[in-house]
Amino acid sequence: MLRSFLIATLLLLGACRETPDTPLRMAINPWPGYEFLYLAERLKLFEAEGVNVRILQFSSLNDARRAYEQGKVDGFGATLVEVLMARQNSPRQPRLVYLPDYSNGGDLIIGQSELADLRALAGKRVAIEPGTLNTYILSRALQRHGLELPQVSLVAMPQAEMSNALDNEKIDAAVTYPPFSVAMLKSPKLKKLFDTSEIPGEVLDVLVVDASTLEARPEDVARMLRAFTRAIDYSREHPKEAYTIMAEREGLSLEDFQAAIEQDLHILGAQEQAQFYGPEQRLLKALQSTQQVLLDSGALTAEQDLPSLIVPPR
Repeated sequence: MLRSFLIATLLLLGACRETPDTPLRMAINPWPGYEFLYLAERLKLFEAEGVNVRILQFSSLNDARRAYEQGKVDGFGATLVEVLMARQNSPRQPRLVYLPDYSNGGDLIIGQSELADLRALAGKRVAIEPGTLNTYILSRALQRHGLELPQVSLVAMPQAEMSNALDNEKIDAAVTYPPFSVAMLKSPKLKKLFDTSEIPGEVLDVLVVDASTLEARPEDVARMLRAFTRAIDYSREHPKEAYTIMAEREGLSLEDFQAAIEQDLHILGAQEQAQFYGPEQRLLKALQSTQQVLLDSGALTAEQDLPSLIVPPR
């Protein structure tokens, strides 16, 4: 019901469109929850909905965010952290148009096996990808276990380099996620120290579209979201086929991808999405919590107009 309301709202925002062949450009990085965009493309669901969508693949959340900030794409798959950072770092106006899932163990901290627990990270070198969700995950993990961010030594590093750095003991721990974390956890030299199952519902994945695109092309955005929803529905009806398609692109085995989708993520149904927009204002509270962590860490320098980021269903 929520998705129908949102799509109807977008359709009513206006009928002004660019030429029919102009694609909506969406940036994504490796993360199982974003693969439903690719599944929609493979199943020709965008074509069926009458919208041209071009998926641009980037190696990290940081790269996808920068592409959006620089105007190279119309939207991107993100977490609330990247949304707030993009709003601070550029004149663009991100809008949250869809909540596909939340991380339920998928984002994690992996460390050397000799570390007793997360508290052992005090004074240790922890790799993060700056300006991304990594900062929030590490801050919340340390907070829950009685430590603060200044008590660890941060090492800026792309996700793709973290596994090798751990293997060569250049770092003591890394904040990571699938598919990168899958291979790491198979190493006997490494262990999981924390994951987002300890903070359920806090780490939301979102689809973001710029306000200018939403105003100029509401019908196309609505069609894209409808195709995305149909891809999720298809995966529930034909999980093996859908997971095989998406796993191949992520470079994971079918089993590992299925575990990531079914155990490390929680795909939000329509009723659950509605709760984030309801009287409890869970989405706004999640934005407020994320903003506070980023302000405390120095990643954000000023408070932002959080309600303006949300496209409310009607």
